[in-house]
Order: sequence, then C-alpha cells, then structure tokens
Amino acid sequence: YMNHISVNDELIEFKQKLKALGINILKFEKIGNGNMAAFQFDYTHESDEEVKRFFFWRHDLDNAYAKFEAKFGK
Repeated sequence: YMNHISVNDELIEFKQKLKALGINILKFEKIGNGNMAAFQFDYTHESDEEVKRFFFWRHDLDNAYAKFEAKFGK
C-alpha cells in the first residue's frame, strides 16, 4: 500500500508540526538530490533566540520530528 503524497506535502506537514512545538524556521533548503534528498534548516525556538541548524534525510522525516518532539514537546 503506497501513500502518494508529495515531498512538498510531507515537508509542509513537517514544518506545521514543528511550528506547533514553538519552532520558527528561518531558512529551509534542500541539499542533495534524487533518492538521497537531504534538507537543512536554520531555526529558533520560542524558549531562546539562538539560531540553530538541523540536517535530516527525507526518508528519516519521522525520526527528525521525534527528536524535536522529545526536546520541545509538552
């Protein structure tokens, strides 16, 4: 069973979920190409204004979110 949602849809959902955790994405970019799509983004969290950078592989989106949820989840 394949769930056909686009990478763009996945990323929009990912960004919305991060925003709900208080994360403000400043710059989001794709690095790499094809099946090995990777992304990075600069962000701040509402609890502190320090800008941090996060890198993740597209296939690892759930784990990427889990890291933020573990750190910033209520």
